[in-house]
Amino acid sequence: MFKDTIRIKKIRQTLLQIFGILLLLSCVSFAQERNWKTFTPDTGAWSILAPGAMQHDPNAIETIGKKGGYSYNDSSGFFAVVYEDSPKWQVALYKPFINSHYKKIRNSFVKSSKGELLKDVKFKNGEESGREFWVKIPDGRFIDSEGQLKSRYRVGRFRIFFHGNRCYMLLAVLPEDDINSFAVDNYFNSFVAK
Repeated sequence: MFKDTIRIKKIRQTLLQIFGILLLLSCVSFAQERNWKTFTPDTGAWSILAPGAMQHDPNAIETIGKKGGYSYNDSSGFFAVVYEDSPKWQVALYKPFINSHYKKIRNSFVKSSKGELLKDVKFKNGEESGREFWVKIPDGRFIDSEGQLKSRYRVGRFRIFFHGNRCYMLLAVLPEDDINSFAVDNYFNSFVAK
């Protein structure tokens, strides 16, 4: 009986080691799915360390007051840089009310996604400063290993700030386990407006 107990412990230990190796390999494959490279649009207005080739939004309106966006999506996530230019006089009017402007954008997204606000903080990255907010978004339901119906969520992570007269919004929408990863932090922190 004592030998059986030792054998069972060895089997458990081996299974745990195999599970650990598989977990490590799945993390590596997750990281390998994305080909992180610096992306700069043709205008050269900004650059960011993107998870793949970002595509220009064909629905973006190109007028004198430029609006635009570039995005990348794969099977597990969505990344984007969205921007809009405003006349300098309008930006001067925004300055005293900038936080209410950010809150209006945040509240609009929370409401339209039927999400839950998880975090809303100030951020500073080099010369850029603004607001960062995280929203938990319902993403369907699944049946867990015990047969229980559970909700699945994604988290949208947003940074909003002005650079001159241009308002930028950086965003990533990923499964809640991935949103706080080192790679996603690098995505946000690598942004440089020129």
